[in-house]
Amino acid sequence: MPGGGNRGSSALVDIGGEGGSSSSAGQQLQHQLEQEEELRAIKERESQIRQLEADIGDVNQIFKDLATMVHEQGEVIDSIEANVETAQVNVSQGNVQLASARLCQVLYLELCQVLYLELYQNKGCRKKVILAIILAVIVSIIIGLIVWSSKK
Repeated sequence: MPGGGNRGSSALVDIGGEGGSSSSAGQQLQHQLEQEEELRAIKERESQIRQLEADIGDVNQIFKDLATMVHEQGEVIDSIEANVETAQVNVSQGNVQLASARLCQVLYLELCQVLYLELYQNKGCRKKVILAIILAVIVSIIIGLIVWSSKK
């Protein structure tokens, strides 16, 4: 195949010898350089797109974590709210019990004063003292029942 060898050398001669062939090879080289540049730009865009995809995945995970934390905090707030309501009810019941206890204390002190006066002013009034004691016990029982029923 001696003709094949001549073709390669004649192409070299043509490239060097003719102005038209030289510009054609230059255009091919220019076209090849442009394609390589486009390929490099495409690869860079692909890399940027992959990075953007990874960043979007990270943001998605952050939002999922944030949603979980908000949900958990909502449960904590609900628990706190329930505890505040329970405390409010307990304080109201405590106020009722304190008022009842104060009433018992006042009645007891008045009864003690009456008994003291009765005992020391009139020693012959044992019936009155016994009735006053019975009355004090009955009043204490009634107040105790009121306090007990308010607890329920």
